[in-house]
Amino acid sequence: MAFKSAVELRIANIIHSHDGAVTLSQIASCINNVGSRTPPDINCLSRIMRLLVRGKVFAVQHPSDGGEPLYNLSHSSKWILHDSKLTLAPQIVPQTHPWLMSPWHCFSRCVKEGSVAFKKAHGSEIWDFASEKPEFNGLFNNAMACTTKIASSAIVMATKKG
Repeated sequence: MAFKSAVELRIANIIHSHDGAVTLSQIASCINNVGSRTPPDINCLSRIMRLLVRGKVFAVQHPSDGGEPLYNLSHSSKWILHDSKLTLAPQIVPQTHPWLMSPWHCFSRCVKEGSVAFKKAHGSEIWDFASEKPEFNGLFNNAMACTTKIASSAIVMATKKG
């Protein structure tokens, strides 16, 4: 879920827009907090960033003078830049959305009672659900378009090589 938060908050894009390492305060000041009277919670953001640095999603430098840690993109975080030609960002949000997570909680019922997990969770097949829920349909279609771009790019590169 920390990864999802990074995608939703566009942290990789914020760092990328600074053309170099940035402090937590700089990241927080760029988070779009429309509709909120309170600034982003630096302590919460710090915990998320520590987890993502540990998972090598972002890189961190600790200045020798004891200043604020500086966060930078890693190879992994370049894949979640929203405006990149090949990005995984549209995949992350739907995969962790309750609509697609809730079927996982139905597996034991599916074994006991039969049926498909998605239908068990939502009462309809995924395609019917998508036609009834425009928000889900948009998330799902964006994720599929993302997958198609990456797969077709890999196929084109492979056919050029040989």
